Amino acid sequence: MRVLLFLAAASSLGAQPLDWRPIMRASLERMVESDARMADYSFDRQVVKKEFEPDGRLKLQTTTLMRPERVEGVWISRIITLDGKPLTDVEKRRQEEAIRRRINEEKGQQSRPPSILGRENDELIRLFPEALEYRLLGEELKDGRKTWVLACQPRPGYKPPNLRARFFEKVRGKVWVDQANKDLVRVDAEVFDTISVGFGLLGRVEKGTRFVLNRARVSEGHYFTESSQVNFTAKVLIFKTLINEISTQYSNFKLRTAVEPKR
Repeated sequence: MRVLLFLAAASSLGAQPLDWRPIMRASLERMVESDARMADYSFDRQVVKKEFEPDGRLKLQTTTLMRPERVEGVWISRIITLDGKPLTDVEKRRQEEAIRRRINEEKGQQSRPPSILGRENDELIRLFPEALEYRLLGEELKDGRKTWVLACQPRPGYKPPNLRARFFEKVRGKVWVDQANKDLVRVDAEVFDTISVGFGLLGRVEKGTRFVLNRARVSEGHYFTESSQVNFTAKVLIFKTLINEISTQYSNFKLRTAVEPKR
């Protein structure tokens, strides 16, 4: 309420817009913490990958149904079906061997458990409030709850701390933030200019690449990632062009036995 009153006063006085970065910091921190709590639940994760020809024709599609869980502090995903077919006994054994290798390599790397998006993405997400500037577009109801709708674009003068963070220099879009608890509800962002990697020699992400993330209230006090979609065109080593669409859906959330939701 105080934020809305401040906005009304600022508008009437012609003052500078509110700095939304503190709210975005809190929102993104809650997102990482909340997704880390997904380990208290069993759920399904379905990933549909599509690869297209340069003329737009579908070249290849795969659908993978997985059941993620956190084991010894490491997120792993067991494949249940691949293109609708269960794994063979040999494939299951190889999968378990790969999972054990990964757990042994990653466990204990840091004290804070990662979210299901992974440590590298968690760190990139935490840069989101600093790398961009935000402007209030209005309000919108999402699942009956009031959200702020903010436009975002690169913040002038921002110095990316690493190569991955340079991604933010060419991104703009909108974010939706729950007004009551500052949870991130939705992100819709696009690349408005080509992003080169290794001076363009290693590859580049083309203009028009789009990322959409949706989050939903699974229980009181919990927003979990519900779905995401990435549509991208990229060139790898200059010569190979990739046109892909990757859709991820999370569903069937069930609280694990004897685990109470954290608030």
